[in-house]
Amino acid sequence: MRERGVADTTSRIGTVSTTGLCYRMLRRLRGVVLRFVRRRRLAVLVGLALVLPAAWVEFSGRIETWWIEGLALVVGATGVALAWTGFTGAAPDWIEEPRP
Repeated sequence: MRERGVADTTSRIGTVSTTGLCYRMLRRLRGVVLRFVRRRRLAVLVGLALVLPAAWVEFSGRIETWWIEGLALVVGATGVALAWTGFTGAAPDWIEEPRP
């Protein structure tokens, strides 16, 4: 006699792997971010739009919930990174050495 809720037979599916889907989604997100950063003015505007509310949450002292302050730090750091990349431009992956 089996316990309640236990099937008599096992599934033929086996195991389900979701790691491939996760890596594909991360690669796609990375590509979107890289294409976004190439538009420097838009990157600066979005960066400042993220930094200003995050700075208000951090420095106003009105909101003292720990997770909101943590979220403000992450959003603010992302905004600073976008604004900085928009101001300075994206760095190349490598620099070609001149051939003699």
